[in-house]
Amino acid sequence: MYRNTMGALVRFWAGKIACGLALTVLVANFSSAGEYRTPRAGESFTTELFGQSVTAPSRDRCSVTALNLGVQWLESAPRDYEVLPYGAFFLWRNKDNGRKRLRAVLAGVYNEVRYHVNPAWLGKTELVLTFENMTVPLARQEFVEGGRIDEEELEWYRAHLGFGFGWHTPLAPGYQDNAMEMALTYEPGILLFSDGSDTADGFREPHDTYEGRVHVRMRADALERNIMELPHAGWAAGFDGWYAHRSRWDDWGGDTISGTQDGNEHRTWYAGRFFALAALPMPLADGERNRLIASLYGGIGSDLDRFSAFRLGGEPTGGEWEALSRPNVMGAIFDEFYSRSYAVLNLEYRRELLFFCYLHLRGQFAWVDRPRIEDGLLGWEMEALPAVGMAVTCGAPWNSQVEIGFCYNFGLLREEGGDSDFGGSALNLSWSKEF
Repeated sequence: MYRNTMGALVRFWAGKIACGLALTVLVANFSSAGEYRTPRAGESFTTELFGQSVTAPSRDRCSVTALNLGVQWLESAPRDYEVLPYGAFFLWRNKDNGRKRLRAVLAGVYNEVRYHVNPAWLGKTELVLTFENMTVPLARQEFVEGGRIDEEELEWYRAHLGFGFGWHTPLAPGYQDNAMEMALTYEPGILLFSDGSDTADGFREPHDTYEGRVHVRMRADALERNIMELPHAGWAAGFDGWYAHRSRWDDWGGDTISGTQDGNEHRTWYAGRFFALAALPMPLADGERNRLIASLYGGIGSDLDRFSAFRLGGEPTGGEWEALSRPNVMGAIFDEFYSRSYAVLNLEYRRELLFFCYLHLRGQFAWVDRPRIEDGLLGWEMEALPAVGMAVTCGAPWNSQVEIGFCYNFGLLREEGGDSDFGGSALNLSWSKEF
């Protein structure tokens, strides 16, 4: 009853928002006239709004400190996952014409840091240092067909340092984040495990182990971004490749749905992923105010298990180049899928309602190799997850911005009354403030 009532409310308000936005678009279309250029990120911009002169001051995009907060509401998600808050600090420093660059996402239990420095004595070669950890102090379960597998829950922690060499060169159109960078790093790390309160008796957790990874990485960004830091024109692309080996990895698992896992099979693993994105003018329309954003993501690996597989889910989105490299499965829980291979195709129509307010209409078709249950045992199937969604991104007081979005994924599996049915929705609200 609770889920049905909340679902009806979500659909009601989504319909109200859609009608209001459609009316706004019509008004904006009739009021558009003359040559117009969408303001770009960081540039000063002056216009007239509701009869008043408004100026957006220039901004130093080489030094960014921001707080990102949000909440995700998922209809019919497993208990404890229907409402998911999230938040992190974001740091970006680009100094000395790109010779020193720092990017960091800091959330305490999850952190991701990259530092590139180009000493004069190394010519065009960079030194690269990285750090990444996931140390949530709670037992975590996997989701299969929309249900939690509590009997296999584990506390597991991972942390990897990284060091190596890189190369960096600017790209047109010449903004501070338009560049191509490549890096080769070695990432020594550790994996730690213990059972949870609901772990099945006799379930054997994996051994704590050292894991060393070789990581090849490339990012290329030739995008112009609008004042909300959303891709407006140009392209971006990138790939990652990993080769990893665990020093100590024996059989683990037990008499559960996943069975016993062969340690020898997953001691050494390989994986690769890529992405490509293009921002284009909408055909037969005002090309500045109407944009088409197309993107493609893919990944494949060998000998992947629960702890090395690709993690796919409804991640927060962003416009900077590392956030753009992460696939987002619309409507899904954070890290809902651990997958051995995937492909995700996105197509978005974006309408500039006001110079600081944008409407997004989104469509997605994802193919995900996900676990399924057959005759009480776990297997894998490559399945389609089509989805549609809409969102609004707007500037807000105190140098911040807000995004509210709703989406429905027809391929998600959600448990209700003991059975799994296809289809699930999500309502997202995020707020970002730059300091």
